[in-house]
Amino acid sequence: MRTVAAATLAALTLAQPLRAETATVSFTVVDNADPTEVEEATTVFINGRLVATFVLNAEHLTDEKRIIIPQARAYDYALCGRVTVRGPDGKNVTHVLDDGATLKDVNGRRFEALAGAEFTVFYLAERNGIWGPDIPLGYPEAPADIHRTHVCDIPTA
Repeated sequence: MRTVAAATLAALTLAQPLRAETATVSFTVVDNADPTEVEEATTVFINGRLVATFVLNAEHLTDEKRIIIPQARAYDYALCGRVTVRGPDGKNVTHVLDDGATLKDVNGRRFEALAGAEFTVFYLAERNGIWGPDIPLGYPEAPADIHRTHVCDIPTA
């Protein structure tokens, strides 16, 4: 009886499909402080998962993170946080980050966290190999599907 049970268990075990390793992709996100930035704290979510945190200030003007995530058809991202900039009048103005869009074919690419529309829109984009916090021109347009994510909302009750 034990031999039959053992043989049945072995057959059932062999009949189970082997779990394939989950395929992953990797890409880089770079965050450079704008010359008017006083400080910034940004978190990056991809497909609902926290994948990176950036903290920039006068002592730390740039940061770069390698992101490794499960392969997918598309990657919905959200940028959450706050950025404080010095306005033209010399006063500090703080903007809340809560924007997102969708990336595709990310493997091996390099994206920069960018701000547009006077720090009211935040997004990830490539700058065609031109990198550095001191490059004022050449910022790509925000993606067409940029939107408020509400991923960053803090519940209050």
